[in-house]
Amino acid sequence: MDIWFVVMELVLLLGGAFMMGALAQRLGQSPIIGYLLAGTIVGPLLFNTTFVNQASELGVALLLFSIGLEFSFKQLMKMGRMAFGGGTLQLVLTILTVSLITVNMFDLPRALTLGAIVAMSSTTIVLRLLVDRVEIDSVKGRTCLAILLLQDIAIVPLVLMVSFFTPAAAEMNIGLHILKVILSVIGLAVVFYLLLYHLAPALLSEAKLFANRELTVLLSITVGFGAAWAAHKLHISPALGAFVAGMLLGESPFATQIRSDIGSMRIIMVTLFFASVGMQAKPMWFIKHLHWVALASVTVLILKTGIIYIVGRLFRLENRQALATGITLSQIGEFSF
Repeated sequence: MDIWFVVMELVLLLGGAFMMGALAQRLGQSPIIGYLLAGTIVGPLLFNTTFVNQASELGVALLLFSIGLEFSFKQLMKMGRMAFGGGTLQLVLTILTVSLITVNMFDLPRALTLGAIVAMSSTTIVLRLLVDRVEIDSVKGRTCLAILLLQDIAIVPLVLMVSFFTPAAAEMNIGLHILKVILSVIGLAVVFYLLLYHLAPALLSEAKLFANRELTVLLSITVGFGAAWAAHKLHISPALGAFVAGMLLGESPFATQIRSDIGSMRIIMVTLFFASVGMQAKPMWFIKHLHWVALASVTVLILKTGIIYIVGRLFRLENRQALATGITLSQIGEFSF
């Protein structure tokens, strides 16, 4: 495909995302809704099926890389009891409840996959909402952040779990498949650890080089795309590889500078991801099955709100705080895609 044709398509997609995002903002909604609509409207007019699938996979990888940059094991440890206890309990209860409800309609692997899909909440949307409403330091904000951090780290075992349900995995020895995935992830982590904690600091040891914003931005872009590509070549999820690389980069000596310099690239990552999700939407199917979509949406919102409310009460949150946390985290997040 001609490179300039690809550039034109990306410009039209990002331009459409800008216009629809601005319209959503004027209507008092999140710009993310506009990005989804832009992908739904513009995508089918410009892209073939292959490009849609590739763009979506890359969008997921880029988004997970950007979220991995924000992930902090130190912050997770500070959240302590609510993160490890409350977050784990929320995930387990949601997966089990959804699986029990749907196991009679689907087989067990699909039921578990649906449970994992429903269990995740949107880190991007929730954090943006909390920051906009200046609630990030409230009891609700800290509780939401603790559960979201646990969900972020849980994406690794959840991706592995879902990968075991694929036809390719069913045809091979499951033990060998698990070993291959684990060794591949460890191998990627070791390579990027050596790069980010030994090679890069040695190359940027001088103060002038370390302070050069261009070099740190180039480093993060290379690591992000390189991790996704390497994971794809190893036949594991590119999103998983990008997330692991993002976490390592987020804990590296360059973390603070990269977080401050990478803002523009993160915006493009998020926009590309949500637009690529919108590109896969089928509006006519949505309209024809609107009653089922509405029923499923309401069911998920009530179910997750109730489960998170129970978890909050078990961890001694007040009724109002537990309910507010449940409502805030009741949606299905971008990791689920």
